[in-house]
Amino acid sequence: MVTDVDGNQYIDFICGLAANTLGHNHPVVVNAITDNLSKGLIHSLPTPIEVSTATTLLEVIPGAEMVRFFKTGADANSAAVRLARYATGRDEIMTVGYNGWHDQYMFDTPGVPAVIASLTHRMPLFAPTDEPLILEKIEARGDKLAAVLLSVPYNRELDNAFLQQLREVCTRTGVILVFDEVVTGFRLAPGGAQAYFGVQADLVTLSKGIAAGMPLSAVAGKKALMSKLNELQVSTTFGGEMLSLAVCDAVLKEYQRIEFTKHIAKLGALLKTEVNQIAEQLDTPLRIVGYDAIPMFLFAKDPQTHVKFAIPFLAEMAKRGILLRREVNFICAAHTEAHINQTITAVKESLIAMKEAGLFKPSDVTS
Repeated sequence: MVTDVDGNQYIDFICGLAANTLGHNHPVVVNAITDNLSKGLIHSLPTPIEVSTATTLLEVIPGAEMVRFFKTGADANSAAVRLARYATGRDEIMTVGYNGWHDQYMFDTPGVPAVIASLTHRMPLFAPTDEPLILEKIEARGDKLAAVLLSVPYNRELDNAFLQQLREVCTRTGVILVFDEVVTGFRLAPGGAQAYFGVQADLVTLSKGIAAGMPLSAVAGKKALMSKLNELQVSTTFGGEMLSLAVCDAVLKEYQRIEFTKHIAKLGALLKTEVNQIAEQLDTPLRIVGYDAIPMFLFAKDPQTHVKFAIPFLAEMAKRGILLRREVNFICAAHTEAHINQTITAVKESLIAMKEAGLFKPSDVTS
């Protein structure tokens, strides 16, 4: 729950943009900070907590043998890109999904030199028809591609067969496959998307849930590849900041203790089933799509049409004590079945209010 400046309380599904996996002010996070605060924040040399946290993390991430800590997901992805370029001797990369704000991902935004666009291939993955285009592009540019960074889409569940094909084509062409698990890490399965789909990436990037709200990110992978980072100018002053590392160590153990991914998937499945049934009964276009633990509230595939309905919907939900994002939302450990049932009731009331206001037309249901 969160409370605004006027004292109104809300069930929070934004969860710090997915970072607050255990909820707000969780005892595990608070205790890890208070118990370690007297030891200092950052020192001149590596500390024992960095080693022990790395060990804990490597026990969770499939196939990982080494890890390097950073502060943000974009940092971790950029380190992975530089490592892939160095290891392959190639310059181009492919991005699938959002991989951060750095120039090589957001090459078509203000302030980025136009020449950057020539080194990045941005590919959509919102529909099954996008899948063969990605595989074909890798085949065509394989001898020039250093890496493919994949952040899974949230509007649908990927098919394992596609990811197996992606793994095979990257192996065949010598392209480094990077799973961007900044969001999906520790949510889809204890070992993330790799464990969920049973597909091994060359590198995995992590943030958000890695430390349940504390600023931390990481790149993990096999020793043969990760050890090459020592030959590069990849550095960050705060990667060894001790409080975030202590929280990470404690949080990863807490995930195992409470079976975190099972909890959030169960609640997400309940939310999806009930909301979709209500929306269909009310003859409205809202549907929850994607992964159970990462519910995406979608009114239409067309972004402008979706936003037209999402804005009044979020306002109606806020009136009823539910805090949502416009599309992708997150279940956390603090959510209970009672919270989900309250949310379901609020969805029904909100959709009815929107219908009574004349916001839906018959054609909207099939858009």
